[in-house]
Amino acid sequence: MKAQDYLKARGVQVAQLKDTSVGRLSIDAEFKFSGKRGVVVSPKRGSVSDRYLSLLSAEGVAYVVAEGGTTLSFYESSHKSSELLAVRALRPVKLKPFPTQGLFAYLSSLLGQAVKKREYANALLSSLLVARIGDEKDLNDDAWMCSIAGTAEECSGLLSRIKGELKEADLNVEGALRLCAVLSGFRLTPSMPEESAQLIDWVAAAIDDKRIIHGLPLALSPVFRAIGENAGAIALVTSAVGAQFSALSGSGNGEVVLENGNQGLLSLLKLLYPEIAFIDDGYLESRHAKTKDVVVLVPPFGRSMQLKKEAELTSSFFKGEPVSKKYPGEYLYTIKAIEQCKPDGLIMAVLPEGILSGASHRAFRDWLLDAVQILGVVSLPAGFCFSGTGLRCSVLLMKKAKQLPADYSISMIDMRQEDFESDAIAGTIETVKAIFNLEDRA
Repeated sequence: MKAQDYLKARGVQVAQLKDTSVGRLSIDAEFKFSGKRGVVVSPKRGSVSDRYLSLLSAEGVAYVVAEGGTTLSFYESSHKSSELLAVRALRPVKLKPFPTQGLFAYLSSLLGQAVKKREYANALLSSLLVARIGDEKDLNDDAWMCSIAGTAEECSGLLSRIKGELKEADLNVEGALRLCAVLSGFRLTPSMPEESAQLIDWVAAAIDDKRIIHGLPLALSPVFRAIGENAGAIALVTSAVGAQFSALSGSGNGEVVLENGNQGLLSLLKLLYPEIAFIDDGYLESRHAKTKDVVVLVPPFGRSMQLKKEAELTSSFFKGEPVSKKYPGEYLYTIKAIEQCKPDGLIMAVLPEGILSGASHRAFRDWLLDAVQILGVVSLPAGFCFSGTGLRCSVLLMKKAKQLPADYSISMIDMRQEDFESDAIAGTIETVKAIFNLEDRA
């Protein structure tokens, strides 16, 4: 991350400088922080030598942000003297901004440096965010101050809290403290739906766990948010985190079934959505006392599943076939979602494109046409729906009509990568939202 981008993310105004240097050290920009002068430098070797720090201090510089290497370097003048000493980030101030997308990308880089094995990043991220957001709500910012310049011993309490179930030996302690120091300058508790979507998008992208596939992209958040705002009671059934969580933003009567067994992630989501009821796995076997106006479904992909005895799916799809038979998991979850939906309610299911086009799935598609009104199918570009895979998926939009129309049209939309670029996304969102005829359902 560029030093000036970090400063702007912190809400600090930066002034570019030309032909300004101290000795042979070029000064790229200057800024004011806490009423004192700071500069941005780009040393050739990644860190600023003691000699140059002394020269900068003599010129009244109280803060230095240096680019070079994989991380930024920070220096600040001590309280006892004007000497510039190394710190891990600029100190937090009272009014903290929410992270920018660039800052989230930098945090992902720091997260990777904070653990000794990449697979530990998932556990660290969940416990770290639970601790940070919890302290923000309790106005306990002091707990994070030691990360700015403290030793591992001085920060032992903070390190113990953020590591969660990890062992301290699993952490790169200096990297973990650097991550905490950068985080301390920002507010992570979302104050609006857009911020919730950005935080969830970062969590989804940063997690590296084979049980979790990166969920739907941030660009689709407004679509899910529009659906949630018009729903009285909503259920989200998902095996991934992503934009689908934006459907919860307008609901005080929501339910989430998280089908991946990730307890750390579950703790974080409960903190972010305190009014939502969470169920950890067991969707097919669960008995729902109340049906929902809207069900959003992102099922486990590519799993062949057998119904358990506890599962109470009585769909006509199973007629003539033994209950012990194995079915694609997408079938079972879709049938359950339809069962959970109220009459004239809406189901939004994200499914592999093969389910909606492959010859071997024709019987299931025929059953769907008899069971619900298909409002539309939105096909997304390959790899766009679930990053890191070659899967192409579609968003299937259905209405559990009390009485199916004798004849009706189905919207078929094939999205391209460019439809999600900044100059086209607004039109894309409106196109997808129009399929639902939200005004007609109000």
